[in-house]
Amino acid sequence: MVVLDSTIVYVALPSIDEALGFSAGGLQWVMSAYLLTFGGLLLLGGRSADLLGRRRMFMIGVGLFAAASLVCGFAWSDQVLVAARVVQGVAAAIMAPTALSLLMTVFEEGPERNRALGIWGGIGGVGATSGLLIGGPVTEGLGWEWVFFINVPIALGVLALCPMLLPESRAPVTGRVYDVVGAVTITSALVLVVFAVSEAPEAGWISAQTIGSLLSAAVLIASFLRIETRSVAPLVPCASFVRGLWSAATSSCSPPAPPSMGC
Repeated sequence: MVVLDSTIVYVALPSIDEALGFSAGGLQWVMSAYLLTFGGLLLLGGRSADLLGRRRMFMIGVGLFAAASLVCGFAWSDQVLVAARVVQGVAAAIMAPTALSLLMTVFEEGPERNRALGIWGGIGGVGATSGLLIGGPVTEGLGWEWVFFINVPIALGVLALCPMLLPESRAPVTGRVYDVVGAVTITSALVLVVFAVSEAPEAGWISAQTIGSLLSAAVLIASFLRIETRSVAPLVPCASFVRGLWSAATSSCSPPAPPSMGC
């Protein structure tokens, strides 16, 4: 559902625009609102699942995704649709990392887990391709609303099976600490970058709006890096990243090992 919703909606955009009358440049936010919140909150969604329970958060994400899909299908204005897509992105940010975390805890390390990871990755590829293939027939035959309604029966089936198939698990931690400020900061920065680039053809690349948005995004990104270095539970462990870069640099500068004289 997560991957399908990023492609199937693309095919229905002309019909959505005709029905809801988006302003010039506003239609792209049907896609951007979903992808930005999904990508920006992905790390926070996985962290919440580890602390609050993976099965619980997965079911919350699936239920929220289904509810947001219903609102998208029944949307009576462009603002309502974009707002519902934001909620869908939040739900997807919970579902995707939690699903992978559940897979890693349910299946034993070895061939069984490797097989499960292969199936999980393959389904993602199928979702991306099938969205483009079925988006046109669904929109033409049933209407653009059904590119969202199609998620509801799938989500209800998943919710019914979760208690029977998925054990509850959580990470062994002593306290529940969330980097909400970091997640909000980096998501806001991404939104500002996309807004600046999308509106630049009309406003002008050297306009105050474009330059101001890009500068604000740069400030937020710098703030995010500062937040991550000081957070007790960072979304992105900057110290480990820097150590990895330093290790790679020093290893590349070290002299090569002497050739082996053995057979």
